[in-house]
Amino acid sequence: MIDERSDEIEGKMELGHEPIPPYKRVFFIAITVGVLYLGLILLKTL
Repeated sequence: MIDERSDEIEGKMELGHEPIPPYKRVFFIAITVGVLYLGLILLKTL
């Protein structure tokens, strides 16, 4: 049996914010460098 709590707030509250552009760019650069590095390792092991 599932007991429902009566003291929960109806609906979800969400804190909105604007993304900070430099962090998004740094994230994609880091992912790209990681993928290129793994590709280089793969090519050297063949």
